[in-house]
Amino acid sequence: MSVTDRSLPAIVSNLLSGAKPPPGLGRAAEAYVTALNFRKNLTRILFVVLVLAPTIIATLFYGLLAAPRYTSEVKFIVRSVSTQRVTGLDMLFRTFGIAKAVDDANVVQQYLESRDALQGVIDAGVDVKAIFQRPEADWWSSYPYFWRRDTNESLYDYFISHVSVLEDSTKGILELQVITFRPEDSLLLAKTLVTLAEGMVNRMNERAQHDAMGSAQREVSLAMDTTIQAQAALTSFRNKEIIVDPSKSSLSLIETIGSLTTDLSFAQAELKETQTSSPNSPAIPGLRAKIAALEERVRVERSKMAGGDDSLASKIATYEQLALRRDLADKSLTSAMNALDVARQEARRQHIYVEEVVRPNLPDESTEPRRFRSVMTILVFGFAIFAVIWILTVGYGEHSQ
Repeated sequence: MSVTDRSLPAIVSNLLSGAKPPPGLGRAAEAYVTALNFRKNLTRILFVVLVLAPTIIATLFYGLLAAPRYTSEVKFIVRSVSTQRVTGLDMLFRTFGIAKAVDDANVVQQYLESRDALQGVIDAGVDVKAIFQRPEADWWSSYPYFWRRDTNESLYDYFISHVSVLEDSTKGILELQVITFRPEDSLLLAKTLVTLAEGMVNRMNERAQHDAMGSAQREVSLAMDTTIQAQAALTSFRNKEIIVDPSKSSLSLIETIGSLTTDLSFAQAELKETQTSSPNSPAIPGLRAKIAALEERVRVERSKMAGGDDSLASKIATYEQLALRRDLADKSLTSAMNALDVARQEARRQHIYVEEVVRPNLPDESTEPRRFRSVMTILVFGFAIFAVIWILTVGYGEHSQ
């Protein structure tokens, strides 16, 4: 008995219902039916394993076991008082997301997500482990995860998974989100992290100010030492020579020489007149003695003015050198002080600070887990895997036939 293609579906249907195969089919029909039954059972098993069971488990877990988690948010910006204008090229780079290598906001973001931030929270007296191990936490979400040990690295990974920092590059706003099992814990962590960020920014300011003003302060110290040494040398010269200002002393000496010269001229004129009128006058020897004395005094005073190394001219030269050094040192000190003021103003312009836009809030309603979305995600994901496997299985079966 032969079987045509038109009668094959009916024969297969009868075989699936338990009827005996007609003559001519035999083992081939039984093998075909066995394969169909296997695929049918496999499909059911896959649907249960990949779709039904995960969805039921997720529904039970998120509906009954998953502990509520609370999110505290804070938004802040990192500002600078610098008045430097942004060029068109900088604006173009920022438009395409090409920021400068060291961006203040990015530095703060990297710090808040670092191990230093976690250690800073611990050093601030916050018991991070106790916060992440609250009694109300479920076994799946509590620290440490059941597949990890209680180590510093595990604590850091858990901390990062519950603390996130998002940056809005268009507005320059940083958003800090902290998720814990209690509202007050989320608020405490958020406040502590903001305080740590402010402290880190202050340290950056101090370091930048020290770098900017360090060189200027050293120049001021050097100029001040030079000025002190120059003034000390000038004072030592005055004390040694017992002269406050040799130039003023020279004026007095010049006046003295002028006065003596005048007296000498009068005495010489008087002597000449006396010799003419009374050659034998007894006053002539006295006048000659007076003239000789005046000439000696003029010679002595002139030697003081321009004599050897101890002359007033030599002292004036030494004094002027010392005074010039003192004046140059004063000008150098003034210039260094001005440079220090400029450096101080520049450091103030580069000063950055954290300004809160939205203060940390105390959440009154849990935001995690998102139960319905989580269940639907597992359902859709499981069904997608099931559909792919089912399509591959059907295609392989048809190819085998």
